[in-house]
Amino acid sequence: MADNKEKKGFRPGVYAVIVGIIMAVVLVALTIFAYTTRYTALSSEKVAQSYIDGIVQTGDGYNAYKTTLVSKSAKYGDFIRNAYMRPYVNDGDDVKQADFVGTGDKEEQEAIDKVYNTMYDYYVELLNTYTWDDYDSFFTHYFEKLVQVRHEVYGDEYMSMDFMFGALEANVQTYSDSLTGTDEVLAADNKTVLAKATKGKYQELFGDDYKLTTTVTDVKELSADEAKAYVEEYKARVTPIAESGEAKAKTMGVENIVKKEKFLLFFKKDKEYNYKDDMINSFKNLDHADEIEAVAEVTCKVADENGKVDVEIVVPVVKIGRSWYVDNTNLSTNPLYLAL
Repeated sequence: MADNKEKKGFRPGVYAVIVGIIMAVVLVALTIFAYTTRYTALSSEKVAQSYIDGIVQTGDGYNAYKTTLVSKSAKYGDFIRNAYMRPYVNDGDDVKQADFVGTGDKEEQEAIDKVYNTMYDYYVELLNTYTWDDYDSFFTHYFEKLVQVRHEVYGDEYMSMDFMFGALEANVQTYSDSLTGTDEVLAADNKTVLAKATKGKYQELFGDDYKLTTTVTDVKELSADEAKAYVEEYKARVTPIAESGEAKAKTMGVENIVKKEKFLLFFKKDKEYNYKDDMINSFKNLDHADEIEAVAEVTCKVADENGKVDVEIVVPVVKIGRSWYVDNTNLSTNPLYLAL
């Protein structure tokens, strides 16, 4: 039977509630999230549907990778840190930051806003150029640009992973809001408007009460021979990616290093940081050809009630152990970026 997921354009507003109720809701939500995340992976249909629906509803191809083979061997965040952020990070090297950092004053806020806004324009440019299908080009260009923008705005050479994730995820959220629109945000007095409601591109394209639905219409599990041929083709696609880590590390000057770090009182000891190895392995571990046990093709249909959206896409998923993963090396999500 086909599964349906539906989301309305506007997200629920923020309301003041009793602390006890908040905690109860948070605990329930965390439990549901943990449960659904874990058990979605056990179904080829649900994995494919979740992947497609995540992109369609908010244009968030960034977080969609959490259901793909990219996140099989390492946490998605760790993959990004080791493969793309590491060459730029220097927050542990006593690099001086701009004097206004940490003050919380107007100058700091203006600097943060300028970086985020400048990077948002570049984020949209990258999205139009690559979509998130080519995450390698996306991350490579984005972080290279972020370092440049930080230097121009802050006037320092500092860079940390927290700053990098902060900018990227702020841009992801801003793009999502630009599609779905936002609710009005009120202060604690329920009268003072902190942020006005905004209308998103989806409302403009599909109507104020639009509803996008992702439906699984067909599931085809490949035969043993078909799956074997598929894995061979997958191996050919993923091998150049898996072998690219060493060249990337060399180009960007990433090396394993040893630092003297405080141990006890005034004593220090050597500590090894395998930055180069971590970068190389982050790419090498993207190859799962020897682990794939089954392959399926899940057909998903995206539509709205007004007939303005009618997109069908076949999602290749592979099974490793008890879990299914989207094979992101064999899928074009361009049709899912409905506002581009």
